[in-house]
Amino acid sequence: MIQIEAQALHQLINQRQQLTQPCAGLRILLDGDTCRGWRVSLAWSALARSEDFAVDYQGLVLLAPIAHWPYLQGAKIQAGDRDGQRGLWVELQALACHCDNQVCASTQATSL
Repeated sequence: MIQIEAQALHQLINQRQQLTQPCAGLRILLDGDTCRGWRVSLAWSALARSEDFAVDYQGLVLLAPIAHWPYLQGAKIQAGDRDGQRGLWVELQALACHCDNQVCASTQATSL
């Protein structure tokens, strides 16, 4: 399961309440792979897609393609500063590496 820090959850719920358009939930998308690393994107989504799986996290609906959920297990969403940027950050849990060189890239954090 994804963990969301209290401060991050509060910020996300406040953002959700301020939206003026209908919102199905917070979409979490992954781009990349375990060998090169992942880029995580967060965005409010008006609609759930047929390939999505939705999780209710203390009143916040998280949407992600079913195929992405194994990689999101153990992920943490945190609020704070990174590299001089303030925002919300997603850290993925490292998974088993099956790359040719047996060196897996670290995960990428992203800001909302």
